[in-house]
Amino acid sequence: MLLQEDTTPEIIAAIDLGSNSFHMVVADNHEGRLKIIDRLREMVRLSAGLDKSNQISEEASARALACLERFGQRLRDMHADSVRAIGTNALRRAKNTGKFLRAAEAALGHPIQIISGIEEARLIYQGTNYAISRPNDRRLVIDIGGGSTELIIGEGVQPLHMESLFMGCVSMSEVHFPEGKLSRKSFERAFLKAKLQLRPIVNRYKKLGWDLEVGTSGTIKAISEVVYNQSGGGKIITQEALENLRDIIIESSHVKELNFPSLKKERLPVFPGGVAILLAVFDSLGIENLNFSDGGLREGVLYDLLGRLHLDQGDKRVETVYALEQRYHVDFGQANRVELSALLLLGKVKKAWKLKDTEFENYLRWAARLHEVGIEIAHSGYHRHGAYLLQNSDMPGFAWNEQRILACLVGSHRRKIKTILFDDIHSEMHRAVRYLLVLLRLAVLLNRDRIDLEAPILNLDAKEDQLNLEFSDQWLEKYPLTRIDLEQESEFLKVIDFELSFS
Repeated sequence: MLLQEDTTPEIIAAIDLGSNSFHMVVADNHEGRLKIIDRLREMVRLSAGLDKSNQISEEASARALACLERFGQRLRDMHADSVRAIGTNALRRAKNTGKFLRAAEAALGHPIQIISGIEEARLIYQGTNYAISRPNDRRLVIDIGGGSTELIIGEGVQPLHMESLFMGCVSMSEVHFPEGKLSRKSFERAFLKAKLQLRPIVNRYKKLGWDLEVGTSGTIKAISEVVYNQSGGGKIITQEALENLRDIIIESSHVKELNFPSLKKERLPVFPGGVAILLAVFDSLGIENLNFSDGGLREGVLYDLLGRLHLDQGDKRVETVYALEQRYHVDFGQANRVELSALLLLGKVKKAWKLKDTEFENYLRWAARLHEVGIEIAHSGYHRHGAYLLQNSDMPGFAWNEQRILACLVGSHRRKIKTILFDDIHSEMHRAVRYLLVLLRLAVLLNRDRIDLEAPILNLDAKEDQLNLEFSDQWLEKYPLTRIDLEQESEFLKVIDFELSFS
């Protein structure tokens, strides 16, 4: 289910479960250089399948699962070595994601991670780095999806400011153009609603400034193609061209009357909402021209996956963990001691507990480094403060499920274990996370004196839900407080149905 240890994949793939469409891009990897070899896109309209209580309807679920089965078959046919699938706004909003994700992962044959809007913005920006001719300019990147709109200002490879706004072509069209009905009044309402969403960020964006405007995603691509066919010029979107589109839309009474040969029939119902949002962005930020880029979210996920595979990009999550250590003034010496002890323990048990995947090592390493992050808030109950920070912070590179694994480990690393922290973790990961928690707790326990000591454990006997520690001669007599801690720890671990013994 996870990435295999010590592999260098040749075929890698990124899958985006968007609010309107599902996309898959497959690339041939030559030592970190990607060549796109296949793209698939299907209009699933997952966002439109959410009812008033944000439950995914059976009809929308069936469409999504059928699409993912086709994607999964293509991946198997192409022998893809490594795959990363992400879910965006619709899955962030959905209340019944647990049941759906289990079925979706079975259909696709790979895990699916839900990412935050800010992480989506980061990946979009990263994707544009490899697809524009002026990658070092300060640029404004705009992505209008089905359920959200991302705006990023960045310079070179570094995003400077990112926003994810709760409006997209699907949601805007459903609210203001129900059943495809069009009018001047409904377009004006949609335009003003988008302006209201943009209002809190406008001054900051204008103050930062930019040299180049870049649009990405299916909505902006569709608009650029329509503009091209209307004007006969290039695919640069201008203010005048958008206003012409607006006039055509408001002069029609229904989307069926819109005659845009380049526009696919399936996109027609959400086109007016996309035009209203983009026109509001132009008006609010004073944009005159917008260039379209083929690089976006999927390409960003591909290059991020390269970083996770330790090829040429570096894992963004490592940078994020280090930034959190600095921000919350973590004791680096203690973090190093706990990390070293935890990884030594892991090395002795990973075969017996089936923890060979490098991602397990990553989770344990990062939890060890961040286990005291909550002390900056308050020493009392700092493990709970740490869990809250890791659950709710913007953590570039991390998906929601990864943050919740870290939050569970950090929030349960001392004292009584709150099993409620396991509720947000995929059921298939429970056993592995439980084992990682045991190792983290032992590493913290063995380093309570906060001094460098030689590893006191001579041998580990690991079985399913059991661990026996054999200490060097008279070590426990020399450190009687540790013996007491271990006795108490064996009681604490019974809450998660784990047996700890030592001698």
